[in-house]
Amino acid sequence: MSYFEKDYVRAQATGITYHFYIHGEVGDSEEYVELLDTLYNATANDILILHLNTPGGYLNTAVEIIHAIAQCEGHVFGSADGLVASAGSLIFFACEQYILGEFCEVMLHDGSGGAIGKINENLKSAEFTSRRLSHIYHTIYGRFFSEEQVNDVLDGKDLYLTAGDVEQLIEQAVEAAEEKEESGE
Repeated sequence: MSYFEKDYVRAQATGITYHFYIHGEVGDSEEYVELLDTLYNATANDILILHLNTPGGYLNTAVEIIHAIAQCEGHVFGSADGLVASAGSLIFFACEQYILGEFCEVMLHDGSGGAIGKINENLKSAEFTSRRLSHIYHTIYGRFFSEEQVNDVLDGKDLYLTAGDVEQLIEQAVEAAEEKEESGE
């Protein structure tokens, strides 16, 4: 059984509502083909709800899902149903609308991983990965967190958030976007 399953599809007059569940570790991208296909083919009237309860997982899979979310014509909701950590928090914050479980927990941290091989190759790989993560984090998390907060995460400071914390961040981001739009920026 896959950790990722589609619950059901609901037809409605305005479009279709899709429910996808990313529970457990974010695994290889081939486990998410149905989600990716739905994101790429959704219409402007469709709603996709990504239910998240995950400790995180593969960055490359998260990046692929984030790319599909950005390309999606439908309305993509991130639903923090339980623990939303690491790669899961990237997916969550990449969505355009949010549903927060009262007892959810959201966690951000610096990337983890490692390679076996020659030291000079490992150093080059680590430097590249560090620059890549910085770009990803500042792009995704930067909509909600200050540059200093994102840099703290990249420097190894884990950030734990309750539903109330996330709700406050989302409200502040929406207000800032509205102010920016009103000022014509």
